[in-house]
Amino acid sequence: MSLIKRAMPFFISLFMFCAYPTIAQEFVWAPDFPEGSMIPILDAPDQNGQLQNLDSLSGEKGLMLFFSRSFDWCPFCKAQLADIAAIQSEMEALGFNIASMTYDSIETLKIAEEDFGVGFTMLHDEGIKHVNAYGIRNPDPEPDSFAYGIPQPGIMLVSPDGTILKKFAEESFRDRPDLSYVLEAAAQL
Repeated sequence: MSLIKRAMPFFISLFMFCAYPTIAQEFVWAPDFPEGSMIPILDAPDQNGQLQNLDSLSGEKGLMLFFSRSFDWCPFCKAQLADIAAIQSEMEALGFNIASMTYDSIETLKIAEEDFGVGFTMLHDEGIKHVNAYGIRNPDPEPDSFAYGIPQPGIMLVSPDGTILKKFAEESFRDRPDLSYVLEAAAQL
């Protein structure tokens, strides 16, 4: 047996060992709450100061709940807000109401509602209890930062009983899920 043939298993093992650390790990948003599990909580004041919950927010088939960083200072969130407002009638026709969740104050949500012509519920995450409960708080901002409590943005389709039907998120906060995929998924539910 030649030296090359005898050394081949060693080189294959070496290649696999060296290549393993470079393999990218798949991004999983809200990892403790996979599709099919129940949401941990949903009760928050809306842009009018009224307490909302899953029962009051759900359409016939459920709720499209999306978590954003801020409608005050985040340009990516503002663009997403406008895009989601544009598909509201389509989602409602599919049986899903829409609600957003941010740490923004009720006053800020009211301003965003008016500025963007939003016709759906915008929730204030008091004490950032939702982003913490869902395990989606961005760990980078320190507690003394204005951005402390922002989530890793994402979208959930939730049934009226609280079951997570579908989740959509991108690893970078600059990128947001393609809403055509969200509409397609909602149409199949």
